[in-house]
Amino acid sequence: MESAGYSRRDVLRGAALGLGAAALGSLAGPLTIRAATAAAAPRGGRTAIVVGSGFGGAVSALRLGMAGIETTVVERGRRWPIDPAGNTFATLDAPDGRSAWFSDRPYINPLTQLQPISRYAGVVDQVSGNGINAVYGAGVGGGSLVFGAYTPQPRRQDFEQIFPRQIDYGELDRVYYPRARAMLGTSPLPADLLANPKYVGARSWLADVADFGGTPTFHDFCVDWDLVRAELAGTRRPSVTVGEGPYGINSGAKNSVDHNYLPRAEATGNVTVLPLHEVIEIREVEGGTKFEVTARQIDEYGTVLDTKRLVADYLFVAAGSFHTSALMVTARAKGWLPRLNEHVGKGFGNNGDFLISRTLTRREYGTKQAGPGVALLYDDEFPDGPMSMSWQAAPFPDIAGGNTSTNLIQAITRDRGSIDYNVSTGRAELNYPFGENSDLDTRARRFAGVFHERADAAHGFPLNGIPVYTRLAGFGSASTYHGLGGMVMGRACDYEGRVVGYDNLYVVDGALIPGSVGLVNPSLTITAIAERCLDRFLAANG
Repeated sequence: MESAGYSRRDVLRGAALGLGAAALGSLAGPLTIRAATAAAAPRGGRTAIVVGSGFGGAVSALRLGMAGIETTVVERGRRWPIDPAGNTFATLDAPDGRSAWFSDRPYINPLTQLQPISRYAGVVDQVSGNGINAVYGAGVGGGSLVFGAYTPQPRRQDFEQIFPRQIDYGELDRVYYPRARAMLGTSPLPADLLANPKYVGARSWLADVADFGGTPTFHDFCVDWDLVRAELAGTRRPSVTVGEGPYGINSGAKNSVDHNYLPRAEATGNVTVLPLHEVIEIREVEGGTKFEVTARQIDEYGTVLDTKRLVADYLFVAAGSFHTSALMVTARAKGWLPRLNEHVGKGFGNNGDFLISRTLTRREYGTKQAGPGVALLYDDEFPDGPMSMSWQAAPFPDIAGGNTSTNLIQAITRDRGSIDYNVSTGRAELNYPFGENSDLDTRARRFAGVFHERADAAHGFPLNGIPVYTRLAGFGSASTYHGLGGMVMGRACDYEGRVVGYDNLYVVDGALIPGSVGLVNPSLTITAIAERCLDRFLAANG
């Protein structure tokens, strides 16, 4: 099946039959766990290191562990087990040290960004670049801890505009997207929740899409909807139902990879996860047939406790697009990985993201909005090229009156930056030379205006739903959760994730993706591509 979305009728029919995607996911879960934890016998003492524990790292850990390869996962952040009292993560309106990776200020909410916090191994890391800020997760689970829980599959027509022909969309659609969805436990927003009074924002977004003249594409979210129902029933701390998410979900309702892939990997008996171990060097040894990883072991307050050197036969790097690329460009500059080619660090993109806020909406969206979202709008007739737009639930102060909407516009753009090693500072840096006059910004601003005209002004409400995209508050393309590229397939790596110049070195995260996945959030595609890479690796090294 190649459909990237679900119709409203599909959602309602599934709910009526009691066999919606959420129910099917819950039925499939235990079967998947039993299969996933059946590990092979150790493979002749072969060893692997995985750097990072987000989507790509978690996939690698599980598949390597199941294959009997002794695997060490090195993660700079701490574990974030869900506290039964519902106090694991900081909240958007009251951030503390848990919200940011060794920062004096929280990163996400403009209303609290000036608030001082204690420096701590918090869950959100922001890389301040030249032209863009890129946000990453820090913790066991990586970016899956802080992403918005959106797991849509791109349409074939959009995917094939970006990815090389060697990546067969049909194969991903048949094998790897379904596998990723099953493992992550994804499903669309159920009909009973959509009808709940708390989900007024989701219903308003669907009505605005209809007024625009579009058709919503319902898609999956990485959410346990039963725990969302528990939030509404008062037996779990409200998190998803009050617009939380970027600092983590205290109810445990987000199906981050520390809830599925990683525990199943550890259950094989072949995988060890080392939290609070920050990788600072990667080197080739024995002529490039093995690799040495140097990591600083720290405590939660940044004190260095030890420096460890680990050596393995295989190295899989999945530290997030910037951090993976930074390790590589540093290793090339210092001669630690001398065979890396000229494409290392190139091709960084922001997935075509352009964030806006629609103000004074004529429909009620609520203040503490229940989410995470509901459906995508595609516009294939837009003169500047196909566009998509989604709604993201968010918490707003009561003064906003419930009439503010946060929306992400996405376009297919060729704007690309780079991660470069700066000799004068001795550090890698993010360079993205595209501002308000860039291709992406110009087209996205125009689409925001067209949406306002067709959804609001044409219906007699020209002063409602006015789009705001000031970069000063992190809107527009000033920041992204979806940094991609830097070790792009077909350039710095081959089409199976192997780094050019090295047989046993792989990149399996967003750094491998060519800057965009095609008008949708990238989490599902990163997971599916990582699954494909690991299948190819294990077939060649069986």
